[in-house]
Amino acid sequence: MHRALQTLGYKSYHMVEVLRNPKALNYWLEALEAKYSDVGKPYQRVEFDKLLGDYSAVTDTPCIMFVDELLAAYPDAKVILSEREIESWMASMEKTLYAILNWTSFEYIAPFDSGLVGPYWRTLKFMMKVWNGGELFNRHQFRRTYEDHYKHVRAVVPPDGLLEFQPQEGWEPLCRFLGKPIPENKPYPYINEAGKLIKAHKRMWRLAMRQTIWKVGGLVLAAGVLVMAIWYHG
Repeated sequence: MHRALQTLGYKSYHMVEVLRNPKALNYWLEALEAKYSDVGKPYQRVEFDKLLGDYSAVTDTPCIMFVDELLAAYPDAKVILSEREIESWMASMEKTLYAILNWTSFEYIAPFDSGLVGPYWRTLKFMMKVWNGGELFNRHQFRRTYEDHYKHVRAVVPPDGLLEFQPQEGWEPLCRFLGKPIPENKPYPYINEAGKLIKAHKRMWRLAMRQTIWKVGGLVLAAGVLVMAIWYHG
């Protein structure tokens, strides 16, 4: 959906945008804690404009965590509910988010990268605990969350502002709903999001590992120098 909206001329906000601007992660975490942990001020139009003001569409996490808040902030927005068979979706989650959470080394190296991997890891775990009923790995609850999300969107979005869409339908229903011409000679984009997500996380892991080696190595060197100085001046 992100790529399709871009093709239609929208500037679409997606998790990849968060990774390109990692400072935003702290704001999203702040918004999540305000909504789900009752810590701080809930985000409203002013706060969302600071994050999303340069964009004309939103997709993916963390935006989908704020259906009600975004509808309140942007009441004229059109909503596209991209449908997917739940077993297919769960299989994708097993290959991506659940697999990534099993990379236990992330837990140890994230604190050494406060600019990107640290806040990203905290944000990812926070969202997964919301979706998994307070746990990281509760597949039964994750399924219920998926189903409840669809029910909630259908309940709160006015029917004339909602399109229930399946990618195999192609451009026609999407363009009709948005009032856009169908792109010529451009098939509807099907992207291997699972593969892209894993590659992105591998890049983050390598970045955090380099930061860890550099910082830990510096600490070890400093400690060695201190020990040698104490010994020498004994």
